Amino acid sequence: MNKEYDVIVCGTGAGGATVAREMALRGKKVLMLEAGGNTTMMGNTLTMAFILKHYGLIRSEEKNTVTFADNYGGLSNLAAGCAAPPPRVVFDPVGIDLSAEAEEARRDMWIQVQPDELIGPENLRLMEAAHNAGYSWSRMEKFIDPKKCTGAGSCMLGCKTGAKWTARVYGDEAIAHGAELKLNTKVTGVIVENGKVTGVTSSRLGMKKNYYGKSVVLSTGLDNAYILRRAGIREAGHGFCCDWLQFVGGIIPGMNTSRATPMAVGGMEHYESDGIVVLPVFPNWAQFLVLLWFSGGTAYLPKFADFWKYTGLMVKVRDETTGELYKGVHFSKPVTERDKKRLDKGVDIIRRVLLKAGAHPDSVLPLRPSGAHPSGTCRIGMVVDGNLETRIQNLYCCDASVFPSSLGLPVVWTAVALGKRLGKHLDSRLGV
Repeated sequence: MNKEYDVIVCGTGAGGATVAREMALRGKKVLMLEAGGNTTMMGNTLTMAFILKHYGLIRSEEKNTVTFADNYGGLSNLAAGCAAPPPRVVFDPVGIDLSAEAEEARRDMWIQVQPDELIGPENLRLMEAAHNAGYSWSRMEKFIDPKKCTGAGSCMLGCKTGAKWTARVYGDEAIAHGAELKLNTKVTGVIVENGKVTGVTSSRLGMKKNYYGKSVVLSTGLDNAYILRRAGIREAGHGFCCDWLQFVGGIIPGMNTSRATPMAVGGMEHYESDGIVVLPVFPNWAQFLVLLWFSGGTAYLPKFADFWKYTGLMVKVRDETTGELYKGVHFSKPVTERDKKRLDKGVDIIRRVLLKAGAHPDSVLPLRPSGAHPSGTCRIGMVVDGNLETRIQNLYCCDASVFPSSLGLPVVWTAVALGKRLGKHLDSRLGV
């Protein structure tokens, strides 16, 4: 006999795991389906390679790199742990207030400013240089438990001490309260009867299987759009965001940030006006090598020898909603003229900070822009309504795909807040 669940959650990233946890805590029958496996957090480049889909080498028609993942916990496993609350500038236009849910998440996710000994001397020196350059930087909140953190700076390589909150924390809580988890199970479509979703189709190791539920929540990132298109919602995937970012390195004598805690300080003063944030963070050696190749080919590769000398910062911007998803992993996503102006302004800010910190002007190295947060493919107001429901009854989306526009900020806290909000709605709809 086919078992019916109250909620089937497809994808276990920050949004999906939150919905699963909220519903399991309320005593609902929950099934989590995850396309990837459960990579052991090793805190090194292998962790990143196993979690990133196609090893992070997915590029648009315009040759721009955008990051995707398939694994239990999604991209939260590789997040820098930087906690930015849901920005009102993004959600006020669609009439959504996430302040209550954000505060709930703050308590669950260990969000706090880190002590100076974990922020580290490199970040504190950069903050001082930013102040001397006329910018208003501050210590950033992070979803990291300082009692467990060793200060190794491996947040984006998979924190092996468990100091960093990831969606696995919520997924494990859901399982502890009765939820089921099936790994390596790719959702291929939804089952719809009389305008209502009744389940999903899936594939695992070549075997097809259907699962049935009263509600289905898609939290599969870009795959949400493909699943919805197959269900007849053709507008999904037309235009999306990815929070273009650009790394900039500089050689400061006697200093490098290769093992510094990423994004522990930073500048948010240009966010409301220009959609720009600047944070100290730099790719690891493997990413650096790839970005060097994409940035300048063989002419740039000799710079790899100086990797351990670089102090690195990043500018992240609110990019325009452009581009389109095609079949497979094929997509278009240009850097628009406005996006480029914002990136250029951020690079100029970083250059000023690096020079104030003691970098030689000739050492400053901007790398090619890349995208970190695929989002906005199933936007609120276009593909889903204010409750994150599609026009197919009881079929929802809950992850970065529903963002009405680009965040230009770390997305984990916002995705969790949306998951908590959807959990309340589903609990009300499902009843006792």
